[in-house]
Amino acid sequence: MTTGLIDSVAGYLGYTQDEVLALGRRAPVTYRHYKIPKKKHGFRTIHHPSKQTKALQYALIEIFLSRLPIHKCAVAYRRGLRAPLRLNATIHAKYRYSVKVDFSDFFHHISPEDLLSQVQLNQIELSPEEVTFVSNCLFVRLAGGRMGLAIGAPSSPIVSNIVMYSIDEATTSLAGTISDQAAYTRYADDIIFSTDLRHACQTFYKALNRLVSETRTPRLVINEEKTVFASRASRRVVTGLFLRPDAGISLGRENKRYIRKLLFDLSRGCLGPELQGYLSGYLAFALDVEPDFYNRLALKYGAELLDRALNRA
Repeated sequence: MTTGLIDSVAGYLGYTQDEVLALGRRAPVTYRHYKIPKKKHGFRTIHHPSKQTKALQYALIEIFLSRLPIHKCAVAYRRGLRAPLRLNATIHAKYRYSVKVDFSDFFHHISPEDLLSQVQLNQIELSPEEVTFVSNCLFVRLAGGRMGLAIGAPSSPIVSNIVMYSIDEATTSLAGTISDQAAYTRYADDIIFSTDLRHACQTFYKALNRLVSETRTPRLVINEEKTVFASRASRRVVTGLFLRPDAGISLGRENKRYIRKLLFDLSRGCLGPELQGYLSGYLAFALDVEPDFYNRLALKYGAELLDRALNRA
């Protein structure tokens, strides 16, 4: 019964092996389910794991998942990667044309078998008991009994990056065959391809559709309604940041207007604690992404108010 991975998780958490196995067996049904509205329409289902299941997932991240490779084109959820949103936007800002592709229900389409396929490709051997343990700990039981990644579990982002390695490798190669002056990145379920060649984005999109339809693991579906072709002549947004015609990046007018409103309310003493948290995050992001805008705010409202907003005062 004793297996290396399960023993390691037990030691990491300070549990006995039997306790860890019992927690693992219950894990797929220990999630709290709720829905939040999407940005435009519909709802997104969040599966929040119990404290014990979350502990198992953190242990597996450190002991097991961190041993598996993530492709360099994956920008989201990378340890040690500073300002991934800015990095992703900056990579594409210098190109004239872009296409953004999104997968439907990305996390829920990733199964335990997809992860185990990558484990085998990396020549990591797991016993049958370890396979069951990993599957139970890292995946939630969805409606109809199918197992998928949970939106809300701390381990889901790194699992998705691991599972996508082969697709990322193939798509990077595909992008290179279309143009050697191009960029391809993936931020979670957002694929972005940019180039200076007219019509190359259409070529990439058709080839990507074929690649995804022929890929057996993971079995993903492109959300055609959310595919966006853009150029410098139009409004281009990459992971929430705006690509300017001069190859710079910006927070965008609406975000800037909202930050100014929050600062004005703070200056008048009528900003609630929750919105103060939002303002602090927005300002830290602005300082990182568009420091010139932050400096203009400091000149208008005073450095003391901005320090207070950032909880420095």
